[in-house]
Amino acid sequence: MKLTHSTSFKKHSGLILGLLGLAMCSATSHGASLFGDHTCQHWRDLEFGEKRTWTNAFLAPLSLTIKGLQKSKVDKYNDDPKAHEAAIRDIDEFCLNHPDLRAADGAGHYLKKLLEMPPH
Repeated sequence: MKLTHSTSFKKHSGLILGLLGLAMCSATSHGASLFGDHTCQHWRDLEFGEKRTWTNAFLAPLSLTIKGLQKSKVDKYNDDPKAHEAAIRDIDEFCLNHPDLRAADGAGHYLKKLLEMPPH
């Protein structure tokens, strides 16, 4: 069976998206333990400076990793010096709607939206 360039690209893209999804799940759980595993209840009590530090420490390496996997020149999180502001708002909203989950879940949810990745 002869694969055309288009077919090969589609299969390659599907594999990349699958790997990115796996990386996000794995990285979210490992990143949470490295940077503090805040419950959504605890997240709401943090001051903005603490949220900014945690958000940048958690999302910056994930975004950079995904940029490398996608072989992209654009890093939608790290290239924006104010990216933490939208991320914090999104994590705040996520935690209000899902008080039984963790801030890391909200951060992963935000990054998937930012990078236009399909939800799992």
